[in-house]
Amino acid sequence: MVSLKKYKKDLEKLSLDYLIFNIKYVPDIVGWAAERHEQLGEPHLPMKLVVESDDDLTMVIQSEVKEEMIADVIRNFSIRWSLKDNATDMEKKLDTTRKRLAYCFLKEYARALQKVDGGEISEDEWVLEELDYLGYFNPEATGMET
Repeated sequence: MVSLKKYKKDLEKLSLDYLIFNIKYVPDIVGWAAERHEQLGEPHLPMKLVVESDDDLTMVIQSEVKEEMIADVIRNFSIRWSLKDNATDMEKKLDTTRKRLAYCFLKEYARALQKVDGGEISEDEWVLEELDYLGYFNPEATGMET
């Protein structure tokens, strides 16, 4: 099991960078979504962006997830991405839990708010651009949790 609270600092920084001022941890995102009649964007995505009172954005995050759950999200992304670029191995490019969680966060953000034209692959392309801009692919980045 991966404790997403271990990555609290990274998730909070992403939240502030994208003007999401609330993070809420829940034990089970699927159960949480079912109780509130919310649809999850992708199976196994451990987070959901919602609008709460006064138009406040909240990223709801499952507090602990199985590593396979995150791996499934990345595997699905890798399959989609192979339609655009079959030379890049996205599972290797997103080779740490930190990068994978950032991908999940930004993917949910893109799906919920950005309204990126062109569907899932365009969302994925935007997410990769943001990850690169934020330094997630910079080998010199230090002091970051993996």
